[in-house]
Amino acid sequence: MSLNNYKKEWALVTGASSGIGLEFCRQLAAAGVNLVMVARREELLQTLAEDLSRQHQIETRVIAEDLSQPEGSALVHARTKASNITIKLLVNNAGIGRWGTFESSSAGKYQEMIALNNTAVVTLCHLFLPDLSSFIQSAIINVSSPAAFQPVPYMAVYAATKSFLQSFSQALHGELADRGVYVQTLIPGPTETEFDEKAGAYESALKGRDAPGKVVGASLANLGSSKPVVVTAEGTYKQRFFAGLFPAKIVIKEVGKMFTPPGK
Repeated sequence: MSLNNYKKEWALVTGASSGIGLEFCRQLAAAGVNLVMVARREELLQTLAEDLSRQHQIETRVIAEDLSQPEGSALVHARTKASNITIKLLVNNAGIGRWGTFESSSAGKYQEMIALNNTAVVTLCHLFLPDLSSFIQSAIINVSSPAAFQPVPYMAVYAATKSFLQSFSQALHGELADRGVYVQTLIPGPTETEFDEKAGAYESALKGRDAPGKVVGASLANLGSSKPVVVTAEGTYKQRFFAGLFPAKIVIKEVGKMFTPPGK
């Protein structure tokens, strides 16, 4: 089933106000897909909704909710149901990270990260599964990261959340494929978004950033495939080989060098 099969149907995109989420909204709208756009910044969402509706003659709904809060996912689901909308494509893109030593961020910040990167994804998949299962074919796209492939000193909690998401997403692919629900784990490399600034990124071994259009284009091009994982990040084969075969002590040390804060 290609993207054409989602025309006039509804997609729900989290983290829709910027970056990869914003690009998902743009490309889906251009394909004639109706959009439920979820993020915290309502003004940005309203402007985007008006622009996309006018340009592509689609229907849009804006839901300004903080998915890191315990009730956030349930409120999104309730508002969607109140509008009599049935979701055929769920894009779990919202996420946050933090660079730096473990103690440089509060426990509360880490709890928020885990809630958004993991709990919200699991909850939304669970709440919207009846919608998705009501179609002959439907899809979930969960946005992961190359950080999922090994522990990352100085991004310890973020990498752990992406490892959880990646394992959960691929396991769900195995469960739901025979029921017509395609679950894609999307692994972008460093991308031109607000993520680095919000995460407190500093100079590191990571160089270059992909445009969000490249990442989203690859994801949507594979809606008709059965691939459990779609990768736009470069070098992940070597990364997985290194993390899988070398002793943990070496892996931790070498990855840590890539992300050591300046002056440490």
